Amino acid sequence: MSSFVIKLIAIICMLCDHSSDALIGHFTFLNVIGRIAFPLFCFQLVIGYKHTKNVKKYLFRLLIFAIISQIPFSIFTYLYAGIFDNLNVFFTLSLGLLAMYFLDKLPNKWLAIFLDIVIILIAEFAKVDYGGIGVCIILCIFVFFKDKSITLDNKDFLYIFKNNILFAFVFFILCLAIYFNKFNVYGIPMNISLILGTFFPIIFMLLYNGKKGPGMKYFFYIFYPVHLVILSILSYYLI
Repeated sequence: MSSFVIKLIAIICMLCDHSSDALIGHFTFLNVIGRIAFPLFCFQLVIGYKHTKNVKKYLFRLLIFAIISQIPFSIFTYLYAGIFDNLNVFFTLSLGLLAMYFLDKLPNKWLAIFLDIVIILIAEFAKVDYGGIGVCIILCIFVFFKDKSITLDNKDFLYIFKNNILFAFVFFILCLAIYFNKFNVYGIPMNISLILGTFFPIIFMLLYNGKKGPGMKYFFYIFYPVHLVILSILSYYLI
Protein backbone atom coordinates (compact mmCIF):
# COMPACT_ATOMS: atom_id res chain seq x y z
CA MET A 1 0.00 0.00 0.00
CA SER A 2 1.59 3.26 -1.14
CA SER A 3 1.75 6.56 0.69
CA PHE A 4 -0.73 8.02 -1.81
CA VAL A 5 -3.34 5.33 -1.08
CA ILE A 6 -2.97 5.83 2.67
CA LYS A 7 -3.42 9.61 2.28
CA LEU A 8 -6.50 9.02 0.14
CA ILE A 9 -8.02 6.72 2.77
CA ALA A 10 -7.30 9.33 5.44
CA ILE A 11 -8.99 12.09 3.43
CA ILE A 12 -12.09 9.99 2.69
CA CYS A 13 -12.43 9.05 6.36
CA MET A 14 -11.95 12.68 7.45
CA LEU A 15 -14.64 13.76 4.97
CA CYS A 16 -17.02 11.16 6.41
CA ASP A 17 -16.34 12.42 9.93
CA HIS A 18 -16.76 16.12 9.15
CA SER A 19 -19.78 15.52 6.90
CA SER A 20 -21.51 13.79 9.78
CA ASP A 21 -20.68 16.66 12.14
CA ALA A 22 -21.91 19.29 9.69
CA LEU A 23 -25.00 17.62 8.23
CA ILE A 24 -26.16 14.73 10.44
CA GLY A 25 -24.80 15.08 13.96
CA HIS A 26 -21.97 13.88 16.14
CA PHE A 27 -21.54 10.28 17.35
CA THR A 28 -22.74 8.53 14.20
CA PHE A 29 -21.18 5.60 12.36
CA LEU A 30 -19.51 8.11 10.05
CA ASN A 31 -17.71 9.59 13.05
CA VAL A 32 -16.37 6.14 13.90
CA ILE A 33 -15.05 5.84 10.34
CA GLY A 34 -13.58 9.30 10.78
CA ARG A 35 -11.37 8.10 13.65
CA ILE A 36 -9.25 6.34 11.03
CA ALA A 37 -8.08 9.64 9.56
CA PHE A 38 -5.91 11.25 12.25
CA PRO A 39 -3.55 8.31 12.92
CA LEU A 40 -2.99 7.97 9.17
CA PHE A 41 -2.14 11.68 8.88
CA CYS A 42 0.30 11.18 11.76
CA PHE A 43 1.78 8.18 9.98
CA GLN A 44 2.25 10.19 6.80
CA LEU A 45 3.91 12.96 8.80
CA VAL A 46 6.44 10.46 10.14
CA ILE A 47 7.08 9.06 6.66
CA GLY A 48 7.38 12.59 5.31
CA TYR A 49 9.88 13.53 8.00
CA LYS A 50 12.03 10.49 7.26
CA HIS A 51 12.16 11.33 3.56
CA THR A 52 12.23 15.12 3.53
CA LYS A 53 15.41 16.90 2.47
CA ASN A 54 14.50 20.09 4.31
CA VAL A 55 12.70 19.91 7.67
CA LYS A 56 12.46 23.71 7.91
CA LYS A 57 10.54 23.92 4.62
CA TYR A 58 8.33 21.04 5.73
CA LEU A 59 7.53 22.80 9.01
CA PHE A 60 6.97 26.12 7.24
CA ARG A 61 4.51 24.47 4.82
CA LEU A 62 2.56 22.92 7.71
CA LEU A 63 2.40 26.24 9.57
CA ILE A 64 1.26 28.14 6.48
CA PHE A 65 -1.63 25.75 5.97
CA ALA A 66 -2.34 25.77 9.71
CA ILE A 67 -2.84 29.55 9.50
CA ILE A 68 -4.85 29.32 6.27
CA SER A 69 -7.09 26.61 7.74
CA GLN A 70 -7.73 28.19 11.13
CA ILE A 71 -10.63 30.48 10.21
CA PRO A 72 -12.48 27.75 8.24
CA PHE A 73 -11.81 25.32 11.11
CA SER A 74 -13.06 27.76 13.76
CA ILE A 75 -16.23 28.52 11.82
CA PHE A 76 -16.84 24.82 11.23
CA THR A 77 -16.38 23.81 14.89
CA TYR A 78 -18.50 26.74 16.05
CA LEU A 79 -21.37 25.77 13.77
CA TYR A 80 -21.54 22.13 14.86
CA ALA A 81 -20.25 22.27 18.45
CA GLY A 82 -20.24 25.89 19.59
CA ILE A 83 -16.44 25.76 19.98
CA PHE A 84 -14.38 28.58 18.59
CA ASP A 85 -10.96 28.54 20.27
CA ASN A 86 -9.50 25.14 19.28
CA LEU A 87 -6.60 24.92 16.83
CA ASN A 88 -6.73 22.78 13.70
CA VAL A 89 -4.85 19.57 12.98
CA PHE A 90 -2.06 21.28 11.04
CA PHE A 91 -0.91 22.82 14.33
CA THR A 92 -0.89 19.33 15.87
CA LEU A 93 1.20 18.03 12.98
CA SER A 94 3.57 21.01 13.21
CA LEU A 95 4.21 20.36 16.90
CA GLY A 96 4.62 16.66 16.17
CA LEU A 97 7.22 17.44 13.52
CA LEU A 98 9.18 19.56 15.99
CA ALA A 99 8.97 16.81 18.60
CA MET A 100 10.35 14.25 16.13
CA TYR A 101 13.13 16.60 15.07
CA PHE A 102 14.27 17.21 18.65
CA LEU A 103 14.23 13.51 19.48
CA ASP A 104 16.05 12.62 16.29
CA LYS A 105 18.67 15.36 16.04
CA LEU A 106 19.53 16.64 19.50
CA PRO A 107 22.63 14.85 20.83
CA ASN A 108 21.44 15.23 24.43
CA LYS A 109 18.47 12.85 24.61
CA TRP A 110 17.41 14.08 28.05
CA LEU A 111 17.12 17.58 26.65
CA ALA A 112 15.18 16.21 23.69
CA ILE A 113 12.76 14.38 26.02
CA PHE A 114 12.32 17.53 28.11
CA LEU A 115 11.56 19.64 25.03
CA ASP A 116 9.13 17.02 23.76
CA ILE A 117 7.29 17.09 27.10
CA VAL A 118 7.07 20.87 26.75
CA ILE A 119 5.67 20.45 23.22
CA ILE A 120 3.09 17.94 24.48
CA LEU A 121 2.01 20.37 27.21
CA ILE A 122 1.79 23.21 24.68
CA ALA A 123 -0.38 21.04 22.45
CA GLU A 124 -2.66 20.26 25.36
CA PHE A 125 -3.07 23.78 26.70
CA ALA A 126 -3.24 25.41 23.25
CA LYS A 127 -6.18 23.09 22.48
CA VAL A 128 -4.82 21.77 19.22
CA ASP A 129 -6.85 19.00 17.61
CA TYR A 130 -6.30 15.76 19.60
CA GLY A 131 -4.26 17.72 22.17
CA GLY A 132 -1.07 16.39 23.70
CA ILE A 133 -2.07 12.81 22.97
CA GLY A 134 -2.03 13.70 19.27
CA VAL A 135 1.67 14.59 19.56
CA CYS A 136 2.24 11.39 21.55
CA ILE A 137 0.71 9.34 18.72
CA ILE A 138 3.14 10.94 16.27
CA LEU A 139 6.09 10.15 18.56
CA CYS A 140 4.79 6.61 19.11
CA ILE A 141 4.80 5.96 15.36
CA PHE A 142 8.19 7.63 14.95
CA VAL A 143 9.88 5.68 17.75
CA PHE A 144 8.26 2.24 17.55
CA PHE A 145 6.98 1.65 14.02
CA LYS A 146 9.40 -0.21 11.77
CA ASP A 147 8.76 -0.31 8.05
CA LYS A 148 8.70 -3.89 6.79
CA SER A 149 9.98 -2.72 3.41
CA ILE A 150 13.50 -2.42 4.90
CA THR A 151 13.61 -6.13 5.73
CA LEU A 152 16.84 -7.71 4.49
CA ASP A 153 17.01 -11.07 6.24
CA ASN A 154 15.37 -13.12 8.97
CA LYS A 155 17.15 -11.17 11.70
CA ASP A 156 15.75 -7.90 10.37
CA PHE A 157 12.28 -9.44 10.11
CA LEU A 158 12.35 -10.55 13.75
CA TYR A 159 13.54 -7.11 14.85
CA ILE A 160 10.76 -5.39 12.90
CA PHE A 161 8.14 -7.86 14.17
CA LYS A 162 9.10 -7.32 17.84
CA ASN A 163 9.12 -3.54 17.45
CA ASN A 164 5.75 -3.49 15.72
CA ILE A 165 4.21 -5.61 18.47
CA LEU A 166 5.46 -3.00 20.95
CA PHE A 167 4.20 -0.26 18.63
CA ALA A 168 0.72 -1.82 18.51
CA PHE A 169 0.62 -2.04 22.33
CA VAL A 170 1.69 1.58 22.92
CA PHE A 171 -0.58 2.84 20.15
CA PHE A 172 -3.58 1.04 21.66
CA ILE A 173 -2.85 2.56 25.07
CA LEU A 174 -2.86 6.02 23.46
CA CYS A 175 -6.16 5.22 21.71
CA LEU A 176 -7.61 4.38 25.12
CA ALA A 177 -6.18 7.57 26.60
CA ILE A 178 -7.98 9.76 24.05
CA TYR A 179 -11.41 8.60 25.24
CA PHE A 180 -10.63 7.46 28.80
CA ASN A 181 -12.42 10.38 30.47
CA LYS A 182 -15.34 10.45 28.02
CA PHE A 183 -17.19 7.25 28.87
CA ASN A 184 -19.81 9.24 30.80
CA VAL A 185 -20.18 11.67 27.90
CA TYR A 186 -20.31 9.37 24.88
CA GLY A 187 -21.53 6.18 26.51
CA ILE A 188 -19.74 2.83 26.60
CA PRO A 189 -20.76 1.47 23.15
CA MET A 190 -19.80 4.67 21.31
CA ASN A 191 -16.54 4.98 23.25
CA ILE A 192 -15.53 1.43 22.41
CA SER A 193 -16.39 2.09 18.76
CA LEU A 194 -14.30 5.29 18.73
CA ILE A 195 -11.33 3.54 20.40
CA LEU A 196 -11.42 0.67 17.92
CA GLY A 197 -11.88 3.10 15.04
CA THR A 198 -8.79 5.01 16.14
CA PHE A 199 -6.77 1.81 16.51
CA PHE A 200 -7.92 0.28 13.20
CA PRO A 201 -5.54 2.36 11.00
CA ILE A 202 -2.62 0.29 12.30
CA ILE A 203 -3.61 -2.24 9.64
CA PHE A 204 -2.96 0.28 6.86
CA MET A 205 0.33 1.30 8.47
CA LEU A 206 1.54 -2.29 8.56
CA LEU A 207 0.53 -2.72 4.90
CA TYR A 208 2.64 0.28 3.85
CA ASN A 209 5.07 -0.82 1.13
CA GLY A 210 7.51 2.09 1.32
CA LYS A 211 6.40 3.52 -2.04
CA LYS A 212 5.22 7.08 -2.63
CA GLY A 213 2.67 6.56 -5.40
CA PRO A 214 1.27 9.40 -7.56
CA GLY A 215 2.54 12.84 -6.55
CA MET A 216 -0.38 15.04 -5.45
CA LYS A 217 1.22 16.67 -2.42
CA TYR A 218 -0.59 20.00 -2.39
CA PHE A 219 -3.98 18.45 -3.11
CA PHE A 220 -3.94 16.90 0.34
CA TYR A 221 -2.98 20.22 1.95
CA ILE A 222 -5.55 22.29 0.06
CA PHE A 223 -8.38 19.80 0.54
CA TYR A 224 -8.47 20.39 4.31
CA PRO A 225 -9.50 24.08 4.42
CA VAL A 226 -11.60 23.83 1.24
CA HIS A 227 -13.77 20.97 2.49
CA LEU A 228 -14.29 22.79 5.81
CA VAL A 229 -15.53 25.88 3.96
CA ILE A 230 -17.92 23.84 1.79
CA LEU A 231 -19.30 21.87 4.73
CA SER A 232 -19.74 25.04 6.79
CA ILE A 233 -21.77 26.62 3.99
CA LEU A 234 -23.90 23.51 3.60
CA SER A 235 -24.41 23.29 7.36
CA TYR A 236 -25.43 26.93 7.63
CA TYR A 237 -27.98 26.81 4.84
CA LEU A 238 -29.33 23.28 5.25
CA ILE A 239 -29.46 22.73 9.00
